[in-house]
Amino acid sequence: MKFTIYLLFPFDLGLELDFSGKDQNKIFKELATRQIPDLTLEGQVLSSAEVTFQIYRFGVGLIQTAFSLEADLERCAQLAWNADRIRLGKRDLVGYCQSMVEGIIERAKPYATYTYDQRLEESEVFPVFVLQDFIRKDAGGFIRRHEKLLYGIVANEPDWSRLSPFVLKQDPLENYGYYEYELILIKRYGSVVSSAQSKELMESIATSYAQYWSLRSYSAYLDGEMERTQKLLEDLPPFYKFWKAPQRYRRYSEEAIDFSRDKLSIVDSLYNRSALRIASDSDWYFRRFSETAAKVFQVEEMYREVELKLDRIESAYNSARDYIATNFFIILDFIFFFWLTWSILDTYLLWKMAGK
Repeated sequence: MKFTIYLLFPFDLGLELDFSGKDQNKIFKELATRQIPDLTLEGQVLSSAEVTFQIYRFGVGLIQTAFSLEADLERCAQLAWNADRIRLGKRDLVGYCQSMVEGIIERAKPYATYTYDQRLEESEVFPVFVLQDFIRKDAGGFIRRHEKLLYGIVANEPDWSRLSPFVLKQDPLENYGYYEYELILIKRYGSVVSSAQSKELMESIATSYAQYWSLRSYSAYLDGEMERTQKLLEDLPPFYKFWKAPQRYRRYSEEAIDFSRDKLSIVDSLYNRSALRIASDSDWYFRRFSETAAKVFQVEEMYREVELKLDRIESAYNSARDYIATNFFIILDFIFFFWLTWSILDTYLLWKMAGK
């Protein structure tokens, strides 16, 4: 069987982007394409490759490595769980992609509307196997004959041959093809496609994957914010050290304002991403497939997780400022009370002395 294999490498740009001109309504922008002559795995030459560099307006970059290969499904399964060991020239795939990240970020900066002070450094590779020779008959029969192998590819399971019926029943392969001869399988760690619309499907998969990575980067960034907020809460001054209150209140207010800027940018990105649809989403089937791909990557769950973290951090900053302000004004009330009591006592004493 002949395949075109796409290896998707996402990364966090640490930016929010806004395209202008003819690209203002596009969800991503292609920066460049490069040809790599030597693509190898464990010393064996696989093929030449085409590497495409893309940036998405919600702050994610995507390096897509595409190459053709004639292989059976077992060979594809081996490639799926060894994707990060594939070498492009003298570097492994992940090392090559990481070496290109800083250059892509620099090229993306002219489109930036906001810059975060940190970004997610993690990396992974998502493989998509597109059959060049379409399945001419029932794709369901093809799935039944090669169920374990296909599961091994899309679930990144190296020991696919020993999968139990329980696993295959609890997490079955579901074909999302429009026609009965189309094969469209997708799970969290890989995809297999056989369709005349493979280009549109690839674009939808890549977009959903980039959205997942964007939310993952937001979540990681907010984890750092929550840790910093927790340290600030542990360092709240006690009421009897009231002289420290104004300085701490100012510090927490500055931190809260900085976080509010980040929150506005994140919320704007979260709410705008739902309005950004690739052109093929105007068709009900591709719209439904985009929703399915987003579900596979748990986009909605991560969306709610990010919203929850935003609310908790903002609440923590507000609670810290309320605590300091309340304690400070309670101390001021005590001071005023003692001053008033002393003034009354002093006035009384002076009046008694004046009477004598």
